[in-house]
Amino acid sequence: MREENWEKKIGSCVAAYRHLFAAYETEIPQTGFLAGLHTPMLKYHLAGDSEIWRIFETDNMHYPMGDACLQCGIGDILERTKERLAVDTEETAAYRQGVHDIYEEVQKFILRHKKRAEELAAGAKEQRERARLQSIADRCARVAVKKPEGFGEALQLFWFLYLLRSPFGGGCIGRLDQRLYPFYRMDLERGAWDREEALREVIQFYGKLNEMTTGDTLRNLMLSGQNSLGEDETNELTYLFLEAYERTQDAEPHLNVRIHAKTPERLWDACVRMLASGKGQPTLYFDDNILPAMEKAGISREDACAYANDGCTETVYEGKSGIVFWQHEMVKTVELTMFEGKENPSIYPVSMKKNRKTAPEFVPHTQLRTGFCAGRLEEMDSFADFMRAFEAQLTYQISCWLAVIDKKIEEDERETLTSPLIGGTFEACIRTGRDPLRGGGFTVDNYQLLSGTVSTAADCLRAVEYAVFEKGFCTLTGLRDAMAADFEGHEVLRQRLLGAPKYGNGDKRVNALAARISRRFLEQVSAWRSKSGKRVHPGLYNIDFKIFANVTGATPDGRRFRDAIGEHCSPTPGRAKCGPTAIVESAAALPMEEGYASSVLQLSLDKGSFVMGADREAIIRRLMEASKEAGIPVLCLSMYGREELTAAQRHPEQYGDLIVRVWGFNARFVELDEELQDHIINRIS
Repeated sequence: MREENWEKKIGSCVAAYRHLFAAYETEIPQTGFLAGLHTPMLKYHLAGDSEIWRIFETDNMHYPMGDACLQCGIGDILERTKERLAVDTEETAAYRQGVHDIYEEVQKFILRHKKRAEELAAGAKEQRERARLQSIADRCARVAVKKPEGFGEALQLFWFLYLLRSPFGGGCIGRLDQRLYPFYRMDLERGAWDREEALREVIQFYGKLNEMTTGDTLRNLMLSGQNSLGEDETNELTYLFLEAYERTQDAEPHLNVRIHAKTPERLWDACVRMLASGKGQPTLYFDDNILPAMEKAGISREDACAYANDGCTETVYEGKSGIVFWQHEMVKTVELTMFEGKENPSIYPVSMKKNRKTAPEFVPHTQLRTGFCAGRLEEMDSFADFMRAFEAQLTYQISCWLAVIDKKIEEDERETLTSPLIGGTFEACIRTGRDPLRGGGFTVDNYQLLSGTVSTAADCLRAVEYAVFEKGFCTLTGLRDAMAADFEGHEVLRQRLLGAPKYGNGDKRVNALAARISRRFLEQVSAWRSKSGKRVHPGLYNIDFKIFANVTGATPDGRRFRDAIGEHCSPTPGRAKCGPTAIVESAAALPMEEGYASSVLQLSLDKGSFVMGADREAIIRRLMEASKEAGIPVLCLSMYGREELTAAQRHPEQYGDLIVRVWGFNARFVELDEELQDHIINRIS
């Protein structure tokens, strides 16, 4: 970007935030002490204001904020950014000014709450209420200027910044037990720690999150982990955040816990107890299966140990990275191989919603590059020939993705703007005036390419091998014709394809195919470097499985157009017949540990099969341990009653509090659209 454009671009972003901040109500709670309420800004008719959307060009909200405000205080940030330094360039001078201008508005916003609390205190009749309101006013006055001096002040300042970050109330929370731990220590050392009061404030924090839109909100909270010396970082706040969720049992936030060799037994027990309740909370991250691949890729031990997750389960490095990711369509790659570079002709445009009943409709399209023919079906005499064609198509499509990513990396190195609101949360940005992308905070480059669903793709490949080359049920061209007709008039063949071995049942051959295509993907992505030498982080992962099901025609596994595609490294819904142990066995065959961007096993159990009294928690514990031992990096473990979910579809008014794990987030089941509800029901093992 030419230097004279920096001031204009940053000024536009500052104007957008000013407009946004002005739209927020000043809210003093009727009970408790946590001030500030987030009402989604669409209610203020800001959606059509082009300036507001400038925010989303500069902050995708998928990564945690830095902690400079907590460590330095807003007053210190304003003092250090008010003057241009002799070393400033046009860009750093403009960015420094942008940070200063936005944090002046943040300070004004907090002081609005101070003033309102004082007004309410003056009119309060009861002494106890006057004291509560004055305490809120005093707290706001301090955090508007100084660094927090205790847990309550730190939580309040974090909450103000969090609700100001987004007009929709979304965004990654990160490792909040670690960020707030020094302030807990302050309270403890001066004898001011009141655990019950802190618990009430965390519950109030959760309540504010749930007053907003719930579901795919990016509100992931990561707990525990280890430091670079391998020492456990579980602390009193870890348990506080877990207990607060057990008391509230609502959809937000989305809890995640890092497990490692020195994790305390008390934390294991807490996770087991919560998972046995069936809510799908928390998601488990096994450090011992994640950190080695990060370090192998050149990420320092210190940076690797700071990992958290973004809005779903993709890896971010708290205080050290942003995140940008792309998703390959692995199942669609099989389709392009079958149709010699073209899409299945039975595909038609589908109007769909991403997940919520109230979400806007859109028509999805494949993001893969059509037109590349990896081989003619008539010339393939063996399954080995077909696999060579598939892998050639896969190599081509990955190369196309990497070209897109390389262009994005160049843009980030040259001109992409990180929101000055976010920039101001990084100490390096305050010190240097640099955008976090260019020396002002991000020390880990976090560009990710995710595989799409390897499990359903492996089912497709195994079905080709089984039906065409082993059983002779059809020829390759005959299979293609049946797929082109969406299996209309080919039901006998479709049933035979459905009967082919499927991933998730411990079948060694289909597991081997899933492992093979996973390695092919991981090796190509891991070997690549941008023009400036940057890596792309690979993952065996797919958050858009529902979208991909609506852009991928009938496939060789017997799936019709729009039928479900599995998520991540999990079986295609309805195909796992041998129980959770077989699913873990299939996942264990994959090189999941090498997919450090995110490689996830979603395991959904049927409550009806686990009515075992006290044994339920023992079963959950063993599944957790087995997954860790099998090398699975990330485990989402849910337990639902199939009958309960189908009843909720029929009578949603009776099941408003039924919470389910969708993929990287929890949601109220009745708020999900029917297609996604069906997917969740059908994946129960």
